Formats: sequence, C-alpha cells, structure tokens
Amino acid sequence: MGKEEWKVNSKVKIILSRNWINMSKLLVNTVRNTVCVKGELFFTGDKVDEHSEFVVSSQLKKVEREILALREVRHVQWKLVGWRKSKNKWQKEGFKPSEEKKE
Repeated sequence: MGKEEWKVNSKVKIILSRNWINMSKLLVNTVRNTVCVKGELFFTGDKVDEHSEFVVSSQLKKVEREILALREVRHVQWKLVGWRKSKNKWQKEGFKPSEEKKE
C-alpha cells in the first residue's frame, strides 16, 4: 500500500468514526480508486439504533456519499457481515430457517 492509499484509508476511517461506526471489527483497504470496507458492522453509543433496518440503511447511505465525495475515490465496495447492498438499497441478511429433519 502506497502513501496515497494510506491517506485515503485514514480519511475513510475518520468518516466512519464520525458517523458512529465502530472501527474495531472493520477493515478498510484502498486499491487505486476503490475503497473496500469489510467486516462486522457495529455502532458506538446510542446515536444509531442498529436494530432498525431503516436507520442503519440511511446511515450507510450517508457514509457512502461522504466517502464518494473524496476526490481520490470513485467506488466503494462493501463486504459487511449481515448486510448486503443491491442497487442503492441496503438490506439486512436474515438467517434462513433450517429445515426440520423428518424421521
């Protein structure tokens, strides 16, 4: 990782922290103009209700807009545990109920 990628990573981490996202279980990596954020999503404090899909979705959209506003970034790739983005909509991934074994 070069000096420019390190600077972008630092800016992205500041944006995430400023938006109440806990950085302890996230990894931020930059390759060329693409930022990859992966790991488990947790929020600090009680500013964001992480049990509300709408609130978390809104917060992630806001964070993505702020990251894309950085001059050096063209794309954000998200790999969050329990969340997926399809088109411009965030959805919480639920657990599939296991099928009962018939005897």
